[in-house]
Amino acid sequence: MQEAVNSLLRCAIYTRVSTEEQAKEGYSLSAQEERLRSHAKNQGWVVYKVYVDDGYSAAILCSAYAASRNRPALKRLLFDGSLKRFDVVLAYKIDRLSQSLKDLIDIVAELNQFDVGFKSCTELIDTTRPEGRLMFHQFGSFAQYERELIGQRARFGMMKRLKQGLRNGIPPYGYRIVKGKLVLELKEADLVKQIFQRYLQRNMGVVSISRELNDLGIKPRKGARKKGNRIYKMITNPLYAGFVRWGGEMAKGTHKPIIEKEIFDCVQKTLHQRNHKTRQLRGPNYLTGLVRCGKCGAPMHVAYPGIEPKTRFKYYVCNNRYNFKSCDQEYIRADILENSVIKEVEKLSSRKDVISSLVKDYVDHNHNTLLPELEQKRKAILKELESLGTEKEKLLKWLLRNDLTPQTANYLNSQVDGFSEKEGKLQERLWEIEDQINAVYVMNYNAKEICDQLKEFVLTFPGLQEGERKLLIDSFIKKVEVRKKEVVLYLKPPLVSLGFLSTLLAPRGIEPLFEE
Repeated sequence: MQEAVNSLLRCAIYTRVSTEEQAKEGYSLSAQEERLRSHAKNQGWVVYKVYVDDGYSAAILCSAYAASRNRPALKRLLFDGSLKRFDVVLAYKIDRLSQSLKDLIDIVAELNQFDVGFKSCTELIDTTRPEGRLMFHQFGSFAQYERELIGQRARFGMMKRLKQGLRNGIPPYGYRIVKGKLVLELKEADLVKQIFQRYLQRNMGVVSISRELNDLGIKPRKGARKKGNRIYKMITNPLYAGFVRWGGEMAKGTHKPIIEKEIFDCVQKTLHQRNHKTRQLRGPNYLTGLVRCGKCGAPMHVAYPGIEPKTRFKYYVCNNRYNFKSCDQEYIRADILENSVIKEVEKLSSRKDVISSLVKDYVDHNHNTLLPELEQKRKAILKELESLGTEKEKLLKWLLRNDLTPQTANYLNSQVDGFSEKEGKLQERLWEIEDQINAVYVMNYNAKEICDQLKEFVLTFPGLQEGERKLLIDSFIKKVEVRKKEVVLYLKPPLVSLGFLSTLLAPRGIEPLFEE
């Protein structure tokens, strides 16, 4: 009777081999299937179907239950099981199903809901019986332990390679592997240098760089087009500066760098700055982020007034007027304002007398006003440091006169830590102020040199690309303040605070206001 029942059992065979396993005897797909078919025949079962997952890594796919289900054949097997198309699942070993104990329990429990059992060909597991389920949990624990042990050994190996300056994983763009070591792929390495130059010197963003490379027909190793995220990963990868990174740690590499460390560090600093000033640095409007309303002090942004946006001129408009109608500053045509600012810088570059006067006023202000303020701040910090020293000395004297309890020791430790932290911050602030004081004393601005710099700015500007123009303006101009038909420019060092009035905007420069 039992044999008759067994002969009616429909068996689903499941085989898997991962990418990191070699197809050795006993583990290859063909070897697994042959062994399983023989086992089913000996049991008198009918093979319903063979489900095969070829080349799916357990380390990747079985790290979570949902990930295990991403194996195509396993997904199909579970679906067919829910339709009760077979009675038992047969695998070579339980780790073929999953190497995660949680995944094994969940998958087998789901099969049991549909009255489908699970059996291992090489292990005494039969989940249709209580003792079989106990053995299943035991073998599952061993499978997970083995996987974790292998993972631990792999991590130790990776860390050892890191300390030796060797890279883990596939070679990035610009390199290839020769005898286990990274060597330069010269053509690709040259493009890597160009990408860093585009970002740093031409002020291009990662998306702009990817678009330009695509327009030039330059393709990545894989895929038809370069993408911005790939460019970002490239310019943030320390490997190009001669370092290897793995598991959150970094070490000096044995390979030849493509980019100098100073350039790489400069790119990282620029990345951080651009994250806070993205629109100001990369937008097509040169003065975005610099223009302020002279009436209410609010920023002015670019807008496209009219019924059909972007078909007429662009305008700089006061934020308070645009958003709240709380300011009556007129709309300023963007092209006229931007061109006028450049022309005014050009006129200023030939006015050595004006620059000399402005520099004299600036120097006098620093010596007569700024320097006394800095000296006063310096004295205040020195007084605070002296007071902290006195408190620390009183604390030490108290320690010498009294016995310490554990509670008192903990309190005193926290007090000492607080003193040290405050002292460190005060010392840093003191150094900053002393640097500013020294800068005032050694300052020696030359009117002719400033004129020459402004002339170079005007001559260079027309030949620059959009991002480079934005970067150059940002390096010279601190603020542009619009006061009806007047504009005040505030220039950066060595022209700090050199504000001057200029009637840049003729009446024709202000278009009639559109109806709001």
